[in-house]
Amino acid sequence: MISRRTGWRAVWGALGILVFGAAFVAALVAFIAAPHVDSGMLVIITLPFFAAALVMAAEALMQGMVHVDQQGYTMPLRPRHAWKDVLGVGFGEVDGRRLPVVALATPGDFPVAQDTFPGFADDDGDALVEAMVRWTGDSQGFAGLRPSEGWWAAAEAEADRVTGVVEAASGRTPVSRERVAYGYPGMVSAIRLDYGTNAAGDLVEVLCRRTSDLAVTREGRRWLRQNRKRSADPAGQVAWLLGDYEVAHVPNTGAGFDRLTLQVPGQRPLRFNAEEPDRFAVAA
Repeated sequence: MISRRTGWRAVWGALGILVFGAAFVAALVAFIAAPHVDSGMLVIITLPFFAAALVMAAEALMQGMVHVDQQGYTMPLRPRHAWKDVLGVGFGEVDGRRLPVVALATPGDFPVAQDTFPGFADDDGDALVEAMVRWTGDSQGFAGLRPSEGWWAAAEAEADRVTGVVEAASGRTPVSRERVAYGYPGMVSAIRLDYGTNAAGDLVEVLCRRTSDLAVTREGRRWLRQNRKRSADPAGQVAWLLGDYEVAHVPNTGAGFDRLTLQVPGQRPLRFNAEEPDRFAVAA
């Protein structure tokens, strides 16, 4: 299968390779035969365009081509995956775009990995998922999978750390602490620290794996704190949510998630994304 969107990028990349490649080679030959400032400058000018065309064509081929057959699927320069290793097929929001996602059984501490297809979006993505589901049939699901004991030890240590930080900041301890399914329906893979309902009527909780996600459930809908590399520790923000704050709801504009902004007096805004629905429900 070839993505129409990236297919056109491949065509333009190939055209650029022909045009700028020919210009670059001609300029280089002329410079070698008779070194001169003009031919040297032409080499310098054409080289970046030639390189950009190569990158565009290569990226389009790697992202926009998927071979699907009765044994499995593969993409250029990526390993082949058999259908027996596919746990689910569906869609996910990745960098603000709705892309096909495949869940794969993997060895190691955590039994699931995800394969995304950035070259296939919108209608192209629908066609790819439909083709895959024809071969995979019913989703295997995640209910029989368990992270390793080593992985759980790291998650328990993170939960202990969060509990200590919150208690030191606010004197509050979790109302309950339990292992729950998170991200993969049916697969218990996180430790949920429940800090109860605050004055605004919102449920505050922290979901711990090797890192932590701060969550707020408002009017029955769960929202997850946007975590970036420079974000503050979610554990340090739990105490902020146990007091008063103002709420602003920002619906999505066709891509990405609905957002919730909580403004705590004297603090910077806390931005939350709506929790993503089950990515793999399409194959259920």
